Amino acid sequence: MRIGAVVRAALVGAALVLSTAGADPDTATKALTGTLAGGGTYLIRPEGGAAVAAVALWYRAPAAGFESDAVPGLGRLAASAVAASQPVTGTSLSAFVHQAGGRLTISTYPESIAISVLVPADRAADAVRALTRSYFSPVMSEPGLVMARRSVIEDGTVRAYDHGAAITDAIYAALFASGPAKIPPYGSSGSFSTLTMDTVRVYAERAFRPGNAVLIVTGAVDLSVLSAALPGREDAQTGAEKPAPETLAGVSGPISTRGAEPGFGLGWAGPPISNEREATAFDFIADYLFYPDTGIVQKAVRDSGSSVVGTFVTYHDPGVFLMTASGGDQAAVRTAVDAALQAIRRPLSSAAFEAARHQFIYHILSDGETPAELADTYGWYAVEGNANYAPGEGGISGAYLSAANGLTPEFVAATAAKYLDRPGVSITVGPQAVSAR
Repeated sequence: MRIGAVVRAALVGAALVLSTAGADPDTATKALTGTLAGGGTYLIRPEGGAAVAAVALWYRAPAAGFESDAVPGLGRLAASAVAASQPVTGTSLSAFVHQAGGRLTISTYPESIAISVLVPADRAADAVRALTRSYFSPVMSEPGLVMARRSVIEDGTVRAYDHGAAITDAIYAALFASGPAKIPPYGSSGSFSTLTMDTVRVYAERAFRPGNAVLIVTGAVDLSVLSAALPGREDAQTGAEKPAPETLAGVSGPISTRGAEPGFGLGWAGPPISNEREATAFDFIADYLFYPDTGIVQKAVRDSGSSVVGTFVTYHDPGVFLMTASGGDQAAVRTAVDAALQAIRRPLSSAAFEAARHQFIYHILSDGETPAELADTYGWYAVEGNANYAPGEGGISGAYLSAANGLTPEFVAATAAKYLDRPGVSITVGPQAVSAR
């Protein structure tokens, strides 16, 4: 699940969503759309909140590269290098965010890359200018690349200690035969040892095209931030280039691998983002089973000493339903998980279902309240190809909440059986395990 809302519109080939606080009364009750001077459209979504602004550029691009010889972490390295490099005019993005007292976050996923800044609301226009200047005409310097390489290697080292993340990577690697999802979006020092400046620069120019961007602005902002957006370089290719399609692998039998901590993971291909009702049903299933503190699996394994995570990730096609468990009493966790996954194939009672659905909708809304959370959500649903389906867009009558309110115990059970009865991936991790693939 990615909590999200609306994204619609292009700004010099990029989409734009604005949330406004303290706006004119005529604009505070409805969304406004219009045409930008450079072409495309914009959409302003009124949204009150604290005196901060979140500004983000999202790109639908394979994080490991466009070529067949994929490099885990290439997208993160390129985005970090651009942020650390001084553009033709002005300061680097990272220097600007530091001077503004803000926060810069670079996130990479198999099919997308996001560069997000959180700044005081009075610096929102400056943030729009800094982001578009840096990425619509990307400049990369040797010092910036050195800083970026150091940063992403440190990130990869820290992530190596996340046993659940390692199991997740193994699930994706086994579930997909080809496509961006098969390659981890994080790299290691070995991944970057042979990369040249030219290789990273070519990737940046290819991935960070203005026409491949979604510009998100949320928080206490207004329409004036539009004037701060800079166009891309004149010679840039502006059309979007989609990542290669995901191809599922033929999975047979469990996979064992060696790890420092015992654990296991399960994964299935789920509905695509275009199948809104089924995707929402899987969001509900993940929430009902695995939401922290309230999920029935989480409550059942509370004293097991194991770290358990379960989620449905709403991708373009297909989505992925997975769970991981690391450490603790693995036998007890596996028993609880297997029982829950069997039970969810049968309809819940009306009373239990209604209570779970109310809780699910509360989680959806409460997990996407801050400007940064909203920007993250808007971007995800836009780059995955169904901005209208983002949670919260359109209010109660919007696509997501309409789908959530239209769920029934019978439909949820049938959807669970439809996908969970298909072959999935089973990963077992242990000190004595050996690789089966």
